Amino acid sequence: MRCNACWRELEGRAITTTCGHLLCPEDANKILSNDGACPICDQVLSKSLMKPVEINPNDEWVNMAMAGVSPQILMKSAYRSVTFYIGQKDLEMQVKMNKVVGQCRQKCEAMQEKFTEKLEQIYTAYQKMTKRCQMMEQELESLSKDKQELQEKFAEKCRQKRKLDEMYDLARTEIDSLKRSAIQPVNHSFSRQDPDLFSNPSNRMDNRDSIRKDWSIHTPDTPGPREDMWPARQNSNSTFDISGGSPAKQSAIPMEAGNRMPNARSSFGVGNGAGPAGNPSMTLRNLILSPIKRPQLSRNRTQLFTL
Repeated sequence: MRCNACWRELEGRAITTTCGHLLCPEDANKILSNDGACPICDQVLSKSLMKPVEINPNDEWVNMAMAGVSPQILMKSAYRSVTFYIGQKDLEMQVKMNKVVGQCRQKCEAMQEKFTEKLEQIYTAYQKMTKRCQMMEQELESLSKDKQELQEKFAEKCRQKRKLDEMYDLARTEIDSLKRSAIQPVNHSFSRQDPDLFSNPSNRMDNRDSIRKDWSIHTPDTPGPREDMWPARQNSNSTFDISGGSPAKQSAIPMEAGNRMPNARSSFGVGNGAGPAGNPSMTLRNLILSPIKRPQLSRNRTQLFTL
């Protein structure tokens, strides 16, 4: 059995109340000294409402207490004692349950406080993350705008680079063409080979007839001054000897059509100009028909023409 006030184990004597509770002598004296009430049912107790009892009576007391008592009273007393015992056990269970509930309540309150702190921390972290996400979104928008601007600038730079490349290619082609055009006349002047007038006289004689046969194909340039090709006119009565060939034949100079160029100077320093010197056919005709006397190469040859 336990005291209903302090709930410690009772040994020896105890105090019972009319309200059906059991107290230890110390708690009973406190209640009587303070004119207090029962700690369980709050009933005001007095000394007359309390009775001391033995918790563990000996056999002698049991034999003397039960002697001379009718069984009905014994059964009634036993019923009361069983009811009291059950009530005490119920009180003990309630107290234990109250203690357990109090402990659980304390634990729950502590856990609730911890969870509240955690929730507050999570909520503050959530607010921070929300603000950070908003800042990141704004930064992302600004970065996307900067990226778009940079892409536009890069595209513009690429277009400018393509234009500059095209202009560079055009300038390079123009410079190359100018270089080729500047070098080409020099190459022609050095690559052109003037015919050798004093080599292969037989070839010149062979080409002379072909030139005279067809004037439309190739018209030779006017030879050099008359004093260089023909001797001075002599006043003699000798005949004009044509056995050596026509003066046109002797003065014919073989030239290739590929080596002739417009406005080119001849080997004798006379070019194609206006007047008699610019028309080779008229010059040759005048030379052939002119009454020029050549010196006789041989006195044994017959005189065919006389002037």
